[in-house]
Amino acid sequence: MITAPLSEQHIRQYLLGELSEQEQVEIEDRAFADQEVLQEVQAVEQELIDDYVSGDIPEQKRSAFETHFLASAERRKKVAFARSLAAVVNETPSSVASVEAAPSWRDKLAAFFSSPSMAYSFAAVSLLLFVVGSWLVVDRIRLRSELAQLRSAQESQLAQNRQLHLDLANERVRNEELIANRDTQSPAPTPEIQPENPQKPTTPTSPVIVAFSLLPGISRGSNSVPQLKIAKDVSLVKLQIGIDPKENYQHYRVVLQTDKGQQVLAQGNLSARGSHSKNIPLTVPASGLRNGRYELTLKGVTESGTTEDVGFYYFDVVKE
Repeated sequence: MITAPLSEQHIRQYLLGELSEQEQVEIEDRAFADQEVLQEVQAVEQELIDDYVSGDIPEQKRSAFETHFLASAERRKKVAFARSLAAVVNETPSSVASVEAAPSWRDKLAAFFSSPSMAYSFAAVSLLLFVVGSWLVVDRIRLRSELAQLRSAQESQLAQNRQLHLDLANERVRNEELIANRDTQSPAPTPEIQPENPQKPTTPTSPVIVAFSLLPGISRGSNSVPQLKIAKDVSLVKLQIGIDPKENYQHYRVVLQTDKGQQVLAQGNLSARGSHSKNIPLTVPASGLRNGRYELTLKGVTESGTTEDVGFYYFDVVKE
């Protein structure tokens, strides 16, 4: 961290964007906490503007000034004000003829501000520049706070995705246990054919279900599109559609179609479950799915009855 007094050259490098991101943040923090440091930055900033307006700024620094310094709308206003002020001073007629060399525009500017009325005006302008500079520092701090909030939201989304994966793993374990229990059960004895009841109904078997979790944020052309494998004995696919916990629609609508636009299923009046990790369950017949890529569109139903897009999910189907 910078602890030594700031030099004019160091402040100029900061204003021209020649310092690293960490050094820029340190100077801004010092300016926000120390009034004297803020005044030094504003003084060097005004000198840099004067050099640019008068053409005294080196050519190699002019490009950095125009690309970095003038990127701020407030700084562009300051430069425009300095140009207008310099034009007014240069147009002020001289009352005394002199055989000496013509004074520079800075000397004229000093003479122009020597009057009491201009002294008050200059004080007002200085106050305005101080307020604008303080606002820029505060705005930078606000942006850093918003960035921290965004990172926190991303971490929450990652936690939600991990919970969805855990739910999917548990569902698969339960499905495997169901299949194992069905295979270990002894077959029912073959009933004798009775002449008076030749069409005795048989006991129906439980359908085989496979669970599959869909997470938001995967694009159509991504290499990480999840793959759903469907065995021959699977009759139902239970989809768990993960959504952002902040989504608070009362009902949802789902449209499932192939990558060629052929609609497979459309279902409405769906509700989300869970609080920290929210998902929407959807059951799809396995017979309606073929090998290939599918797109699932999730829409939220508002209180007025209109629908709004919530997310798009993509997955590949591989039937074994």
